[in-house]
Amino acid sequence: MRKILGSISIVLLIGGCAGNNANLDKKIKEVNTDKILMKKYHITTNNLIKFGEYYIFYTPGPNGTDIVFLDKNYKEVKKFSTPYFLDTKKIAIVNNKIYVLGVNEETYFPELLILNQDGKLVKKDVLKKKYALPKDMFITKNDILVLIDVFNNGQSFIEIYKNGKLFKKIKLTRPINGNFVFKDGNDIFIIGTVKGNNEDAFVSNITKGWIRFFDLGMDEKIDSYKIDDNTIILNLHSTDEMGADSYYQIIINKNGKILKNKCKIKFAPLPMRFRT
Repeated sequence: MRKILGSISIVLLIGGCAGNNANLDKKIKEVNTDKILMKKYHITTNNLIKFGEYYIFYTPGPNGTDIVFLDKNYKEVKKFSTPYFLDTKKIAIVNNKIYVLGVNEETYFPELLILNQDGKLVKKDVLKKKYALPKDMFITKNDILVLIDVFNNGQSFIEIYKNGKLFKKIKLTRPINGNFVFKDGNDIFIIGTVKGNNEDAFVSNITKGWIRFFDLGMDEKIDSYKIDDNTIILNLHSTDEMGADSYYQIIINKNGKILKNKCKIKFAPLPMRFRT
C-alpha cells in the first residue's frame, strides 16, 4: 500500500509541474512574441485585433492612418492607408468591416470611417463638433453609437451620436467627460467622470434617465466594465496626488442598485516626510 501511495504522489507532483511548465511556456512565448512585434512594428500583442485569418493593427502613416495586416506568424501581408489624417482613438471589427473612430487632423472634426477588408471606404460619418474628442463607440446589428466629449466656454459635456446623427446631449452642473458607451437590450448606458476639485465616476442609463455617482473621497474613474447576465461589473480606480491607490470591483444591477462593492487592492499614500 505504501508503494502505491508513493507512486500516486509522484504522478501528482509531475502533473502539477507539467501544468506549471505549460503556463510558463505560454508566458515565455507571449514575451518573445511581444519582443518581435516591438522590434518590427513598435507594438505588442495588446495592439492586435483578430480579423478572419489575419491580425490587424493601426499606426500613424505618411498619408493618414495605416492599417496593417499580419499572418499567423506575425509577418506583414498587406497594408493600406486611410485617406484621412486620423488621430485614431478606437478601431473595431464587425461583420468583416473595419470601424475606425478618430479626429480628422485637417478639420478637427471627429469622424467614423467604415472600411471593407480591402481598405475601401464604405461609409464616413462626420460629427461636426470642432475640437471635440471621440471617446468610444458601440456597434450592434442596427445601431452605431459614438460618444464624444464636447468643450464649450470652459465647460465640457457629452454627446451621443446614433447612426451619424445627434441622439442625446448629457450636461451636469459640473463639467463631465465620457469614457464608455454601450447598449444592453433597448437601454443605452454611458460611463464617465465628473470634473472638479475631486473627480467622481458615474454610470447613467440615458434611456431610462437614472444616474449613479461613485465618490470614495479621492479621484475616481471606471477603467473598464463587463455585462454579465442582469448585472454590470465595474472596475473602479480611486487615487489621489499623494500616491494612495485603491482598486474596486463594483457590481450593480440594470437599475443602478449596488449589489457588491469589493476593494481588490489598496496602496497606502506617501508618508508625510516625502510630501511636498
